[in-house]
Amino acid sequence: MPSTVWVAHAQSMKLLDRLTARAAGGPLSLRVRPRRLLAAVCIALACALLAWQLTPSQGDTPVVVAAADLAPGTQLTAADLALVDYPRDFVPSKSFTAVDDALDKRTSAGVSKGSPLTRAAVLDQQALPDGTTDLIMPVRLADDESAGLLAPGQRIRLFSSLPEGGSEVVVDEVTIARIIEKENGVTAESGQLVSVILSPDDAGRIAEFAGLPISFAILPQ
Repeated sequence: MPSTVWVAHAQSMKLLDRLTARAAGGPLSLRVRPRRLLAAVCIALACALLAWQLTPSQGDTPVVVAAADLAPGTQLTAADLALVDYPRDFVPSKSFTAVDDALDKRTSAGVSKGSPLTRAAVLDQQALPDGTTDLIMPVRLADDESAGLLAPGQRIRLFSSLPEGGSEVVVDEVTIARIIEKENGVTAESGQLVSVILSPDDAGRIAEFAGLPISFAILPQ
């Protein structure tokens, strides 16, 4: 707490004690008017409130952070992660607080060294049933506003604009697994990042268009 706050608080409390003592007894000429006593009480309360607001919350919370720069799709191991203490008021929403909770998950986007690992930064592995050969893959869609129409479970067709002009169908059909929230720890880029469920062949097809803008069309249910 800043020293000036302590000084103001102490001075107001001394004033309050002195005025209270005078109001309680002594010659009539020395007794304090009620309005002055009330003013002193208000000053003391204001100083106490200011001191309380400037005192930070105590206690730290363990948060899992990236031990190195992580590329999208990285399967997390213990070597990729570290546990650090964060002030409670600055812990990002949906952060992992134990390394074991993040092990074997895959990153949905790039995570820079030291950034807190949040649940928005990993793929939702539970979207795939047991025994399936399908994959979950992150795809960055070029149009942020249009991506606001998407929801998990929707089927979409992916297109790409070609450098020489025109467009081409990248994949006929993929299913949205998750809309990745833009939070701390996720690489800040234009476009909306989504994770999609698709076959290994389709995943390879999307990889061929890496670096090109990807658009989409929503397929009927």
